[in-house]
Amino acid sequence: MSRIQSAVLLLCVFSAVQCQKLYVKQLHTLHQWTNLSSSHQFLPVDVDIEYGDEGRHRTFLTIPRLSLETPFTLATVLASDNELVENPRLEPYPNAEWHIPPNNCSGITSAIRTFIDECWRLWVVDSGQVNSLQLCPPQILTFDLVKDELVQRHTLPPNAYTPRVSIFTALVVDLAESGAPNKCLGGKAYIADAWGYGLIVYDSLTGKSWRIEHESMKPSSVERLARSSNSHAGIFTVSLSPSEVEDRFLYFHTLNGFNEFAIPLSLVNNETVWQSANSSAVKDQFRVLGTRGIQCESEVMDNSGNLYCSLISLGALISWKEHSNYTADDLRVVAYNPQKIKFVTGLKINRNSKGEEELWALSSEPKLFVGGTLRESEVEFQIIGCRTADLLANTPCTVGAAETTPTPV
Repeated sequence: MSRIQSAVLLLCVFSAVQCQKLYVKQLHTLHQWTNLSSSHQFLPVDVDIEYGDEGRHRTFLTIPRLSLETPFTLATVLASDNELVENPRLEPYPNAEWHIPPNNCSGITSAIRTFIDECWRLWVVDSGQVNSLQLCPPQILTFDLVKDELVQRHTLPPNAYTPRVSIFTALVVDLAESGAPNKCLGGKAYIADAWGYGLIVYDSLTGKSWRIEHESMKPSSVERLARSSNSHAGIFTVSLSPSEVEDRFLYFHTLNGFNEFAIPLSLVNNETVWQSANSSAVKDQFRVLGTRGIQCESEVMDNSGNLYCSLISLGALISWKEHSNYTADDLRVVAYNPQKIKFVTGLKINRNSKGEEELWALSSEPKLFVGGTLRESEVEFQIIGCRTADLLANTPCTVGAAETTPTPV
């Protein structure tokens, strides 16, 4: 039986995804590396693509510090290497001074998540940890991408996280709730704390942050019985309804769970509710959309209400249309490529210079996260992408970055 046939069988038998005939989707490879994890210094987990004028683009990577030997933790691909597919060099962002020394709490200790908003700002979640040592409090940094300068810093209060335990696995920023006059001054950030089993909300206009916890954000009893360390991960993802929708929701799931959950965004944004003693009264607002019957990792929603999620170990990407049923008939495989879609730790929607939405993923070799080793020439990490319109229409993948970046042979 071929690998494709095996994947089809798995999708049919073990998941809620309808039995679909799969064909390999050729995704665009922007960059890939075979040498980043040498000496365990670089293990990137998140990606973002910034598009500028005339097709110019810049690639961002977060590289959480696993040791003090990691020279920098937030990087961009070197401008002179921007068109290289194989092993482009990296440089610290915004500059080297922000990363030295690594325990300087006025700089960046360990960047783990990023988000680029429509106001040319880069939001960064810094865990403050180095190999599970809490050297500094976690912080949220916002950089002006035009000037490459810091415009805002928020240090999480002690009640928002658990030192040495909290690991932040997703970040999404919403500007709609700030109102038109304050749109590019404010914004709300939503952060998943997978090992702390909670959601952190930060309002940059007021400078306040609060924490939300619920049983659905914890691994189930079945998940806890698994031997894998990842079985203890709770809420792993955060996605939001499009800003134009009247009744918006926040979506999430746990790493090893089969269910997708939703909660009204208006409730999430109500700080008073979650800080009151009666917050349990609103917790029945968490509802199960349905089940995949299979694990999925990173997820992201586009501006048309399509929710994308990568399926663990099956090399596939599925989509679900908001407000439809979460059933086998409504979950759809939009890309299948086991050579490209591996362990996806970062999944983003970015707009190219023409205003078209593109999906970008940081796909890694799973063995790197469990202490395994690879052959010298084996690809460790790759950044792959496709226009969302191409994914949904099942047409050949194209991206704006390909206009200046060659596609690998």
